[in-house]
Amino acid sequence: MNKDLQLSINTFLNLVEVFKANGWEIPTAEAGMESRFNRFCERLSLLDKSEQCLVIELSKHFTIINANDYLQLIIKLLDRLHSENIAMLQQTQKFFILPLLAPKDFEKTKSSNFVWYYFHNEAVKYSPFFMGKALIHCDIKKASWVKNIKANETVILVDDYIGSGETAVEAVSWLSSTFDIDSKQIVILAIAAQKQGLQRITDETSATVYSYYNFMRGISDFYSGGQLASYIQTMNMIEDKLNVDRDYRFGYNRSEALISLIRTPNNTFPVFWKPYGKEQTAPFLRD
Repeated sequence: MNKDLQLSINTFLNLVEVFKANGWEIPTAEAGMESRFNRFCERLSLLDKSEQCLVIELSKHFTIINANDYLQLIIKLLDRLHSENIAMLQQTQKFFILPLLAPKDFEKTKSSNFVWYYFHNEAVKYSPFFMGKALIHCDIKKASWVKNIKANETVILVDDYIGSGETAVEAVSWLSSTFDIDSKQIVILAIAAQKQGLQRITDETSATVYSYYNFMRGISDFYSGGQLASYIQTMNMIEDKLNVDRDYRFGYNRSEALISLIRTPNNTFPVFWKPYGKEQTAPFLRD
């Protein structure tokens, strides 16, 4: 760890308590910036006391979903849907499974492709939810297979995370318009989602969306009155200090997310992921 970092003993101990409570690893004294704890310390050292307190407070609610968690969470989501006996899904005889991708992302490597591969796993294919159903896995180049689908067939778009809902809306709109599919026959499955993103999908499409975790905004939905105003002001000061671009203030589309997956989404507060300073690092660096 950088010996030049200046943190009060109280700030340091409060951070230790957060790491213990969240089950995050606390390193040995010899560790460097490969340690998330040390990267947290580096980030906090850039901030004043009130700013440090806010970041530590928000960190208590931060969720990390590792790649090793994906398969079990997908299965748990499918088991939940199976137990809910959703009529549309029960009546479906054939599912077309595609990664959730907006047209602008077709040539990019996105986490939805990673999730899509998990749906090839036999633990998913033979789950009670899919038992007795036909599964057709389509990558984006085979999306045309869904054209003229029948009434008892459904398209499933899969992803690990829905933030603002913008990408999902674009994906549904493209699929519907390109292949003349009623978006009522499209279901989105995600491991985690922001509630405002889910609401946007519901408001702007007829697709149905389900996620295992649903998250609210990290400040606006948890605090009120003077505390809310104070926290918003403090976060604005932090983001001014870190030179956060306007589009990403409070997370992309002001999502106020507190989550990291295979890659930390830009919907998460930038204080957790934006590189800054000499080290050009962050607790949950995106790149």
